[in-house]
Amino acid sequence: MPERFAAGLTPLPTAARVTQQRSALRWRIISTIISAVVLGLVVYFLGRDWPRTWTIVVVALWTASSVFWLVVSAVGLANAKRDLAAIQEGVAFYLDGRGVEFVTPVAARVPWEHVSALRLVGRQSGAGPSVSLEADGAHIAKVPVSFIDAAPEIIDSAARAYSLGRVHLDTSALDRVV
Repeated sequence: MPERFAAGLTPLPTAARVTQQRSALRWRIISTIISAVVLGLVVYFLGRDWPRTWTIVVVALWTASSVFWLVVSAVGLANAKRDLAAIQEGVAFYLDGRGVEFVTPVAARVPWEHVSALRLVGRQSGAGPSVSLEADGAHIAKVPVSFIDAAPEIIDSAARAYSLGRVHLDTSALDRVV
């Protein structure tokens, strides 16, 4: 068994999310233009037989839904870019025979006997769930799983091995995700 387990920071999953969000926004713009042309043709050819109020309502609903989805896509891209900019180089945390040492986002060293929880917390959206460290019932630090180069099952195995089975990565919060 190596001296220490290091969970390094990696921008790759977040960079992929930026690319995906950029593509989603691009597709949203293209589909909005296409649907605007289709709506214009429908209103031009069929709208003459409708009451003017129907035409106004249909155009208003289309405009509201298009703007809403464009804003959702733009916010998703902005959040992904912000997350990518937040990833530093180096190691997020270490696990060894003495305990857990977080390096980023805050520096903290907690011996295994004081670790009250090592768990995944948070949502599935955005940067996703985070590995959170609690010592003596107090939150110490957390880092999103998508920012680190180790999968949760690897972190769990390392925590169990180095703590001699006293601590594991609790993933029960993910069971509540719909």
